[in-house]
Amino acid sequence: MDFMAGMAELALASRLRRLSDLYWQGVTATYRQTGLDFDVRWATIFVLISQHGPVAVMEIADRLGITHPAVIQVINELEKHGLIVSAKSEQDGRKRLLTLSEAGQAMLPKLQPLFDAFIAVNKSMLAHQTHNLLLSLQEMEAQLSDRSFFDRIQDQLTRNTNLL
Repeated sequence: MDFMAGMAELALASRLRRLSDLYWQGVTATYRQTGLDFDVRWATIFVLISQHGPVAVMEIADRLGITHPAVIQVINELEKHGLIVSAKSEQDGRKRLLTLSEAGQAMLPKLQPLFDAFIAVNKSMLAHQTHNLLLSLQEMEAQLSDRSFFDRIQDQLTRNTNLL
């Protein structure tokens, strides 16, 4: 038996990380096999910019629900690889607006068949599950949006202390 699976709720974060790692390995191998110089970490921001650009850094962070520093790290890598360009906003000079560069635009049609394959494989796997993982993730994310995991732990520890 899988030890982490046996740990059930205690290993939830570790199992999600392991699942993520399995996905990232498959996607990375696919990019390499096709000869594309593209990193799995770039995908969500790259797609968001391609579909909604020009877009500001803070808007990306808000839309994806990730930190501003995490966005900055990825966009710096995308810029270094020549896939996006930034320009100061005419309305607010403090904002950097990001768009795909010519190289990014040229890479998009090469990436799209891979993205389509990722979607098809995920849909197939989800169709063979008793419970839809995407819906379960959405429910967990909504709960954590309402109240952080840390705050919930603190409440539980307080309840446990009061029971003694």
